This record gives sequence, structure tokens and C-alpha cells, in this order.
Amino acid sequence: MTDDLHALAGPYALDAIDDAEERRRFESHLAGCETCATELREFQATTARLGMAIAEAPPPGLRGRVLAGIQHVRQLPPEPPSQPRTQTPTQTGTSTQTGTPARTAQTGTQTPARVEPIRPRRWRRAVAAGLAAAACLVTAVSVGEAVRERQRVERAEDANRAMASVLSAPDARSATGRAAGGGTVTIVASASRGRAVVASSGLRALPSSRAYQLWLIDAGGARSAGLLPDDRSRPVVAGTWRPSDKLGITVEPAGGSARPTTTPLVLLTPA
Repeated sequence: MTDDLHALAGPYALDAIDDAEERRRFESHLAGCETCATELREFQATTARLGMAIAEAPPPGLRGRVLAGIQHVRQLPPEPPSQPRTQTPTQTGTSTQTGTPARTAQTGTQTPARVEPIRPRRWRRAVAAGLAAAACLVTAVSVGEAVRERQRVERAEDANRAMASVLSAPDARSATGRAAGGGTVTIVASASRGRAVVASSGLRALPSSRAYQLWLIDAGGARSAGLLPDDRSRPVVAGTWRPSDKLGITVEPAGGSARPTTTPLVLLTPA
């Protein structure tokens, strides 16, 4: 429990105050503190933007693959093989299912049972071998895709935990500014977590040879904080945040630069 109720706006916006008494105290304080009410609205708006930014649409080809594959999915279980019916001996001398010769009523001679020729089954073995090989290939591909998907999910979960840690920090501070050329940039930073969450919206598209690069800037110079992803609506987590830092964004060659080579499009100082 903290005695500084002003520091609880961020955790309250994320519904991260577990202590019922502390939550009640902050809500009572909130009713008479316009500063905390304003800060709470800003945190809620930023949290909503970050939540929408990390939402993922299904892959564009997923619907087509499902519709194309559904025609090969069996709707009913296979029917059991029908049992051959036993033939009844007749006066004309037909045989039973067991192949036992039948006597004719008139001559007493035996009619030979009809024997079906044995056909080779090599094609069945070839088909089975082909199916087995295809199954192994599909399994290998599926395992590879599953591993890659699991790694992607783990990276996303780590990023989400890092973002939640920053947003719920008692000392989290935010700032939003317009970038030269259009678009807005929002930063939420926490000195105690040593990180900052950066989200952007409406930045102009760049050619493939250029990229947006993040910088943490203090009196000692600029430190690279990575590149904005191609999907610039997705927030990113920048590490090694210090209370004296400002956030800057520049346009750099694809792959980034060791030092800024252009004028920052925006400079933000969380307060």
C-alpha cells in the first residue's frame, strides 16, 4: 500500500490495484483531485490505444484455406463393410457362400464352385507407402510451423508483460505529440521499470529503403531504442529509460543508424 495516492492513477486505469482498501482510498481521493482525474483519463485513453494496437487480425489466407479444405472433411463416419449374404442351394445346382458344390436335382452331378481370381495388391502397398511419406512430410511441416508460432506467441507475451509493467508502474508518466509530416506519437515511461512504451498513429508511409528509428536522448547524446515495426500501429517497448531522457523519432536508412542522421520528427518528455 502506498501513501502517495497521486501515484495510483496508472495502476487504477489498468485495474491493477488489488488491495480493496487502497482502491477505496484512491477513489475517494479521485473525487476531489482534478489532476488525478485528468491523468486517469489520459492513462485510460493510452491504454485503449495500446490494446487496439496489439490486437491481431487473422492471416489473410486463413478463410480461403478453411473453405478449400472443408470439402475434404468427412461429415459422417465411414459405413461398416456389408456382410455377403449366404446363397441358398437351388434345384439348378448353385453353390453356397462356402464354395461347397451343390448337387443338381436331376443328374446328381456336382457343379464346381466359382473361384474368384486373386489380384495383385502391389498398388495398395505403393499407395500406403506414399500416404505414409506424405504424412511424415505434413507432420514435419506442422511441427516447424507450431514451433515458429509458439516462439511468436512467447515474444508477444513478453512484450505484453513488459508493456503492462510500465503502464501499471506507480511512477508512469506519459506524453503525446504531433510528428512533422503528420501523425501522432505517444510515450508512457517509468523510471522505476527503466522502460518506455511507444505507440504511433498516422505516420506517413516510407519507401522500403527508409525506416523510423527511436532514440532516447539526454545530455550525453542519443541512444538507439530500435526501429518502429512495419505495422506502425503496434506499440514497442524501449529499454534503458532514464528520468532525464527525451524520446525522439527520426527517418533513417532501412536497418537503422548508429547516430541520428536527420532532424527528429518529434521530441517528447513524459511529465
